[in-house]
Amino acid sequence: MKMLFSSDDIRKIGLVRSALDDAAIAYDFRNETIPYPGAIFHPEVWIVEDSDFARACELRDAVTKLREVPEAAWTCASCGEQLEGQFSSCWKCGANRNVDT
Repeated sequence: MKMLFSSDDIRKIGLVRSALDDAAIAYDFRNETIPYPGAIFHPEVWIVEDSDFARACELRDAVTKLREVPEAAWTCASCGEQLEGQFSSCWKCGANRNVDT
């Protein structure tokens, strides 16, 4: 058994677990809850079969890198509002983001 991933970001843990579930790779999930106040334990995903570890690493890298790429800020072509990159439409006027900007 080998540890594949540990993070305090439960969203990333969920992405990794979902990818492993989809690939039918057996894993063990540890440190799901904090055992006592003040202790810091990050959830861990461990791969059960060593033969699955290389494939699991590929899946982990693919799903965690998807979330790490920051999108560039953009300006709404309709109203000129400055928006952060993660938004696909303007909060001010509702116009959709132009994919070319």
